[in-house]
Amino acid sequence: MAAALFTIAALLVVGTIALVLAGRARGVAGPVAAPPPSVTQVRTQAAAIVSAARTEALAVREAVAEEVGIRRAALEAGEAALAERERTWRDRRAIFDERRFAHRKRREEIEARDAEVEVARAEVRRTIAERAAADLETARGMVLEKLDAELEAERAERVAQLVADRTGEQEATARMLLVEAVERQSESHVDTAPRLSPIDLDGLDEPRRERILTALQVVAESTGTDLGIDNERGQATLRGLDPVGREIARQASLEVLDRSIQAADVAPLVVRTRRRLSATIAELGERALWEMAMEGRPELAELLGVLHYRFSYGQNALLHCKETGYLCGVLAAELGLPQASAREAGALHDIGKAVDHDVEGSHAIIGGELLLVMGTDPAIAHAVKAHHFDVEPSTDLAMLTICADAISASRPGARRDTLAAYLARLEQLQGIATRHPQVERAFPLQAGREVRIFVKAGQVADPEMPALSGEIAREIESEMQYPGVIKVTLIRETQAIATAPVQVGRSVEPLEPVLAGAANKRRRRRRKRKGAGDGEPAGPSEAAGSDDVE
Repeated sequence: MAAALFTIAALLVVGTIALVLAGRARGVAGPVAAPPPSVTQVRTQAAAIVSAARTEALAVREAVAEEVGIRRAALEAGEAALAERERTWRDRRAIFDERRFAHRKRREEIEARDAEVEVARAEVRRTIAERAAADLETARGMVLEKLDAELEAERAERVAQLVADRTGEQEATARMLLVEAVERQSESHVDTAPRLSPIDLDGLDEPRRERILTALQVVAESTGTDLGIDNERGQATLRGLDPVGREIARQASLEVLDRSIQAADVAPLVVRTRRRLSATIAELGERALWEMAMEGRPELAELLGVLHYRFSYGQNALLHCKETGYLCGVLAAELGLPQASAREAGALHDIGKAVDHDVEGSHAIIGGELLLVMGTDPAIAHAVKAHHFDVEPSTDLAMLTICADAISASRPGARRDTLAAYLARLEQLQGIATRHPQVERAFPLQAGREVRIFVKAGQVADPEMPALSGEIAREIESEMQYPGVIKVTLIRETQAIATAPVQVGRSVEPLEPVLAGAANKRRRRRRKRKGAGDGEPAGPSEAAGSDDVE
């Protein structure tokens, strides 16, 4: 465009020069005319024309560039809108595919369920036909069988409701009495009884080691214990079932190790140790009888003293008997029963453990028979026999002894288990619960005193829960040995889960407002530019000028 304007300007200059030369020629031949413009004037006019042409060319160029930019922006906006629409339709297509798959799956489920319904319907028809053809006795048997099944499901719930109706107030009262009895317990739980520990043989030369091991072998033979030697750890251990023999062996072995006593001097040492320990046992038994305000033959004090060296799951047997006696007496006082008899029954309930290593049988039965031989009250002997249900408890004193024994044995810190035994008990508890097909998972809690069981909601109904929990509790009682009680809690839950589909944008910004805004902006700029060049406001036709550019 600019080149064309420059060409036009050059032609105008050449034409002007030609006219000037022609005028001069005519002036020579004819009359005198007006003087022609000078070359300077012509050049000035030509420069003005060229400048105007350049200005117009630059204006046209800017307008074209602005028009191209506006149309490019509109094109990019249109492409973005098309991409957004394409993404939206793609998302909607994915949602449609998912819904179509879900619909197909749901249709297959419905068809499978229809097939099952048809099979069940045929079974119902067959059952109806059989029932219709049955005689009176067969029909009566069917009805009674169905009623038995329904009553079996409701029996556990009815029994639980009846027990709750009868023992609702008594259970709360019993709980309060137990709490008060435990709070009033002031017996010390400090266990000062010595434990048998391995004898360290490290650091001993070979002759002294052989001499000590020979002396320890004599000690073991004299006390009825077994000598075990661990060469890898350099230790020797004396083991035995007789608590008195273990203590004699412990004291004698310590003196052998300290004084390096030879085997020939062990026998007098064991005799002195046994005499000294017998006096200690008698003193401990008499002190226990005095603390419990009891009277009895000297043999009874000796048996109680032996319990000082007897342990059950790490719990000292004498401290356990004294604690059980105090608790039993407090419970008897709360219930208005004789405290002396209750305290004596609790203190003597494990007396059979003093001789159960020599006498075959349950320590409860052995203890009861010993008390009868010593002339103890038969009611107390019965309570001792029944405290582990070896004999059916038939008196209030027996039930009090059972309760006090359970409290003392199951209180926190009373008994110590090895880690292996503790884990084995928890694993056994969990195995008993999970071997039922209706159980999904089980969790032992509170060191094995409670097990929470999650059942499969589709296989167990709510009325069947009490029967299943009672069955698991009976299995635990028959297969496990544990202090106190174990609470069985069944949990059944039904879950319904639904997922809402992702919402995709449903509206896209239209392209027409974008294009209209760009056109209006372009018109305003053109109107400003023309008004500044002409010095006059733009007319109506110019304000609404065409969008086309040539």
